[in-house]
Amino acid sequence: VGGYFRSPLDPVLPVSMELREEQRKLAMALAIALDRSGSMAAPVAGGRTKMDLANLGTVAAIEMLGPLDEVAVLAVDSSPHVVVPLTVVGDRRPEIAAKTLRIDSGGGGIYTDTALKAAGEELDRSARATRHIVLFADAADAEEPGDYIARIEAFVRRVDPPGRWPG
Repeated sequence: VGGYFRSPLDPVLPVSMELREEQRKLAMALAIALDRSGSMAAPVAGGRTKMDLANLGTVAAIEMLGPLDEVAVLAVDSSPHVVVPLTVVGDRRPEIAAKTLRIDSGGGGIYTDTALKAAGEELDRSARATRHIVLFADAADAEEPGDYIARIEAFVRRVDPPGRWPG
């Protein structure tokens, strides 16, 4: 709570910063899919692009994860590209952030259904009970939105087969 975990003060504190079993049970899996279509190269305020904002938002989300959490990062244009396969965060935050910040707008379309499906497939590899998908996209004019409402409802129901993410 005080922010001392993994700080320079952690080793000298009179209390243990060791994780308890209850905390391990709360670990989660997060799959982040970023639209990297051509429109993500569009400039926004502050001299940045939409892609820059998506990358920075992804890094901010990763910074909030605990060491036992899992994360996957995908860049999606007309097809998904796994930038970081589902992995335990541990002490890999700098490496994961560096890979994420290198994602650029590569063209292709805005394929939000493809992004959701690929993120779900990454989460399918996790044994974590809590799983989340974050999608960064300027999807108002998506070429392939699919039936994202049905896909999300299926994720929630966890059917096909029970306990697994649908394809």
